[in-house]
Amino acid sequence: MIRRILLAAALALTGALGARAAEPVVLNVATIPADNSAVVYYAQDLGFFKDAGLDVRITGMPSSPPIIAAIASGAMDIGNSVVGSAAAARDRGIPVRFIAPSGLYLASHPTGRLMAAKDSPIRTAADLNGKTIAVSGLADLTYFATKGWIDQNGGNLSTVKFVELPFPQMAAALAAHRVDAAMIIEPFLTAAKNDTRLVADVDDVVAHRFLATGWLTTDAWIQGHHDAAVRFAGAIRKAAVWANAHRSESARILLRYTKIDPKIVASMNRVEYALTLDPAQLQPAIDSAVKYGTAHAMPATDLIWNPAKQ
Repeated sequence: MIRRILLAAALALTGALGARAAEPVVLNVATIPADNSAVVYYAQDLGFFKDAGLDVRITGMPSSPPIIAAIASGAMDIGNSVVGSAAAARDRGIPVRFIAPSGLYLASHPTGRLMAAKDSPIRTAADLNGKTIAVSGLADLTYFATKGWIDQNGGNLSTVKFVELPFPQMAAALAAHRVDAAMIIEPFLTAAKNDTRLVADVDDVVAHRFLATGWLTTDAWIQGHHDAAVRFAGAIRKAAVWANAHRSESARILLRYTKIDPKIVASMNRVEYALTLDPAQLQPAIDSAVKYGTAHAMPATDLIWNPAKQ
C-alpha cells in the first residue's frame, strides 16, 4: 500500500513538473510594421514560435532607435533593428547584439528609396542643398545611406536638414511640401507611388547586397535566456525559409498586420530574408554608420551572437 501511495505521488509530481516545463516562455518583441521585419509575423501566424515553446507578443514601433532604447531599458526583450543603429548603440555603451538576421538589401530589387513629391524639381544630390529630408531615425540606415549618397554625388551635407518621421507619414509630408525628400521603405514606398517620384536608390552607396536589419537583444538578456534566444532564432530562420519560397502566402499575412491595399503588396518589391548572420553582410552597414554617424570602427563579429561560445 505504501509503495502504491509513493508511486502515485511520484507520478503526480512528475506530471506537475512536466506541465510546468511545458509552459511557453513569454517574449516581448518590438518591430517596425514593414516587409523588412515581417518575418516575425510569419513565425507567429504559422505557429513556429508556439512550436518552439514561445509566447511571442509583438509591439509595433516607428524605427530602430526607440526599439533599441526599449530593449536597453528592459521594456522589450528582443527587437528588429537596422545594423547601423545597432553599431551606433554598441559604440555608445549599449551592449546589444544580433541573435538572428532579417531583411537583406538587394540593389536588383530595392525595398527602400529616396523619394520626392511628384511635382518636385529635385533630381540630383546638389538639388538637395538647403533642403529638408525625412528619415525614420537620426541614427539608422535611412539617415546614414542618404547622407552617403548626397556626399558622394556632389551635394553639400552641411546645408541639408534631416527630420525624423514614421514611414506611414512620409508621403503626406512630401505632398504637403513639409519636407523636400523622404527615404521610404516598403510597403509604404509602393503605396505612395502615385504621388511621389524617385530621386535615388541611396542604399546602393552602402553595398549592392547587405543585411539591412536583424533581431537583437542585450548581452545581459542573452546570458539569462540562452535557451529562449536559441529557440527564437530557430523559429525566425524557419519562417525566413518559408517566406522566401511563399511570396503570395506571406503577402496575405503581411496585409493583416500592415492594413494596406492588397494591390500594393502584389506589385511591390518583396524583401528577401537572410538565413545566417554573415559578418560580410553586416560590415557594409556598420561602415556606413561609422562614416556618416558617430560610431567608431568595429568588426561585424562584435555585433553577432555565437550561441556555441556563450
